[in-house]
This record gives sequence, C-alpha cells and structure tokens, in this order.
Amino acid sequence: MRRPAAQTNRRPRIAKSTIFPAPVGGWIKNTNLATPGARLPDGSAVNGAYLLDNWWPTATAVRMRGGTELFATVGDGTEVVVQMFIYLNGNERFLFAATQDAIYDVTNGDAVETGAVEDLTSGEWTAVQFATPGGVFLSCVNGYDLPQVFDGTSWSTTPAITGDGLDPSLLSHVWSYSQRLFFIEKDTFNAWYLTADSIGGEATKLPLGGVFRLGGSLLFGATWSIETGNGLNQQCIFVTTEGECAVYQGSDPSTTSTWSKVGLYRIGKPLGSRAVLSAGGDLAIATNIGFIPLSQAVMRDFAALSPVAISYKIETAWNDAVASRGVGWCCAIWPTKQLVLVSPPPSLDSDQPFVLGTNARTGSWGRALGWDARCLALFDDRMFYGTENGAIVECEVTGSDMGSPYTATCVSLFDPMKSPACLKISLEMRAVIRAPYEAVPQLSLQTDYALNLPAAPADSGSTSGSVWGVGIWGKDVWDSPHELLVFERWQSVGGAGYSLAPGVQITSGRIEAPNIELVQVDVTYDQADIVS
Repeated sequence: MRRPAAQTNRRPRIAKSTIFPAPVGGWIKNTNLATPGARLPDGSAVNGAYLLDNWWPTATAVRMRGGTELFATVGDGTEVVVQMFIYLNGNERFLFAATQDAIYDVTNGDAVETGAVEDLTSGEWTAVQFATPGGVFLSCVNGYDLPQVFDGTSWSTTPAITGDGLDPSLLSHVWSYSQRLFFIEKDTFNAWYLTADSIGGEATKLPLGGVFRLGGSLLFGATWSIETGNGLNQQCIFVTTEGECAVYQGSDPSTTSTWSKVGLYRIGKPLGSRAVLSAGGDLAIATNIGFIPLSQAVMRDFAALSPVAISYKIETAWNDAVASRGVGWCCAIWPTKQLVLVSPPPSLDSDQPFVLGTNARTGSWGRALGWDARCLALFDDRMFYGTENGAIVECEVTGSDMGSPYTATCVSLFDPMKSPACLKISLEMRAVIRAPYEAVPQLSLQTDYALNLPAAPADSGSTSGSVWGVGIWGKDVWDSPHELLVFERWQSVGGAGYSLAPGVQITSGRIEAPNIELVQVDVTYDQADIVS
C-alpha cells in the first residue's frame, strides 16, 4: 500500500521593510547609481539623494527651504541687477544695488527709481570697505567708469586715483591687503597699489606678466590667510583668467626686502571675478573643475584637485552647469544658517534658474529651484539676490516664492536591498516629518534609476492661525507653538522594480516660512523570487 505524500505547510510571504534615512549627505552626483550609499574621498559612506530640490541638508535631517519675497525694485524694473554691495560703519548701514547704468540705495526697500550714481557704463562693480585716519570708505571699480567712493553720506569720484600710464576707468577689481588698496587693470597683467591708509592719490604699477605661464590676464586678487605654525599669516594672491594663482607675502611691494613671491599654483579657470568666497581665512574659488579651496590647491597637483573640491559630491552636475551656463558665477556665505550659496548665470538653453547651496559644516549640497539670482548679498543677516528685472529679492522669509507656491522634492539614492536580481513590489510608505504642524507629503516609488515623479501636490497645510492679520479672533492661537513635533502616516504606494528609491514631495504656498524637516522614509515591500 502506497503512503500518501507528505504535505508541506507553506508559510505566507511576510512583507519586508527597509528604511531610507534623511539624505544628510545631500545631493550626490559622483557615485555609481547602483551604490546605495555615497562614498567620500576617505571611503566613508553617507546617506545621499538622487535628487534634492528645495531642501537644504543639515547635520540631522534635510529641511525644506523658505520662500522669497520682493524687497525692492530699482529703476523702471527692466534692467538686470548686476551687483550688490554693503557699507557698514557703526549705525551707518547701507545696501546698494547696481544696474548697467546706475547705483541705487536700496537699504530701506520699496521702489527706488532714482540712482545715487547715474550715467554709468557697467554694473560689474567690485567694492571693498576700507578704513583710513580720515574715515571709513567704500571703494568701487568696474573697469569702465571712473572709480567711485562712498564716505557714509555721499558718492564721489574723489579722491581720484592717478598713476604713470594709468587710465583709472580701466581698474576692474579692488581689494585690501596690508593696509593698502590693490587694483587689477582690466585685460592686462598689471596690478596697481596705493600708499598705506589711502583711498586715492598716486598708484604704483606692479607688473606681473613675467610671473604667469598660461597667458590670459589678471581677473581678481584677494587676501588669503594661511596657517604657518605661528598663527595665521596673511598673503596676497593674484588670479588669472586661465586659472593660475600667484601668492605673495610682505607689506610693501616696492622693495624686495618686504615683498616676495611664495609660489605659483593652478586652480582651474575661475568662473568670474565674483566667483570667490572668503571663509575662516581660506578662499574658495568656483572654477571649471569645481569649487576649490585655495588651501588644497597649494598642496596638490592640478590634476588631483577634483576629489578635494567642496563640490566633489555634485561633480557631474557642476560640470554640466559650467558647460551650459559659462562664466559669471557669484557666491555668498550665510553663517547663521551654515549655508554657502553658489549661483550660476542664466542657462544658454533657457533651463529653470537655480542656486546651489552647501552646508558649511558638512559640505552636503542641495538646490533651490526658481531663484534667478544674478548677484548675492548678505545684509543684516538677511540674504538678498538681484534679478533680471530690477528686483531685489529676500530669501527664506515666507512660505511662497514671490506669492507663488513651490515644491520641495527629495528622491533618495536607489537601493537594490541586497537582492539586485529580485523584483520588489512596493506596498506602503511613510515619511517621518518634524514640523510644528502636520504636513502630509506626497510619496511615490521611483525605480531602476529613472525618475517618474507625479505632478506636484497642493499646499500641504496652513499655519495662518499664528500670522497677524490672518488668524481668526477667538479661534486661532496667536504665537502657536513652533516646537517641532513628529508626524508619520502610512500611505499605500504601488510600483515595482529591482532597485527602489522613495520620492517625497511637499508644496508650500503659505504666508510664513515652512519649518519642516524630513527625518526618514520607511518602505514595506514584497520580494519576488529570482526567475531564470
């Protein structure tokens, strides 16, 4: 008699789960797509994002950026705001904006139709504040017009700058070093300098043509502080259009006993005379090979600079922006927000404008879409940018961009969940959000290294109850609590793929700036068997 076959009790398939921590490593564009964790040059792994628009990375999460608000307009509203510069002396605080033909005082905001200085030829000013025994002055040059001086009250072209063979209107860049003002003569290898503690008078030529090897011309100069073992030592640098940087030390260029060359280094071609940032004594220069710290350039061969660039994590995106947007970049640092902003010029292909931002502490990058920043300026700890239509716009102050909603989008790096050959079927997702109110994100599944994001969601909620003039008397609470609460809500999210990444979208169109942090995204999924 035949025995019946043994029956097998099949256990039901149990859904798997995984966690995608907040991409505190920021936007990553320099790693293998199949690598779920980005790698730094030292080999350490970070949680990164395949896409990070309108989020800024912090040390613990990613926060949704604030919106923008019109602060001032200049002229008739049709000219590009080319440059902005600051004058600070005690209680005297001024913010100036320059177009191609005028300089405007926009300190108090609103519409400014008449320029403080008019009938100019270029708005490409560089400015430096300089103190002398006679007062505190703002010295400005642009390479086309006579140098301008602001004394805290009025603008003037005096005291004039003269010099043997010098046309002062050709001075295109100014900076201070060792109690002197130094200048670049446009399209030459000539630098000029004044006597100590002076903003005008006879300038002395400093010819540097024999120093550089790659041609071009001088583009800008700056003061650089370097640690020598006995504390910080200030040095004077001269940078060319071809990416060579000559470093000098000493106090008086007129004599070799007090002036000497330290070295000549290559840094990559600078992306404009405003594409340089001073932070903690070091200089970071936006170049065609990356955002290069000068302290690294003097220690490495030019060919080895890319891995130590501040922009290393977004290397391919940086290179794409250089190719499509050319020169004319500008930079600014916002210390209280630990944020460094880098703004490329408009795209030659009419792509959406954006500003790159990196956390000054972690070096992690994000991107603010829609910010058409032609120049940047930090004034009274408020960040402003100038636009193509004469507008001065303040950043991170509202919950909309000039009255229009904007959407923050985060897509984590793709992860095959240690089973690259197995299909995964998404079941549910939840985003862990920290905010003073519940903000429900739109979640989606992105698969196999391709983005297929749904249309932007509607505004995630309103906090109008704590906004003066908007809340309802007797119902809303004035100054409602702004402590960050934790919200998490499961959502059914379908889709299937071999490598997965959650997409998170939140739209803001409210009055006050959003205070929203993304902590993590949890995903549950079924995993199919390997099919040969």
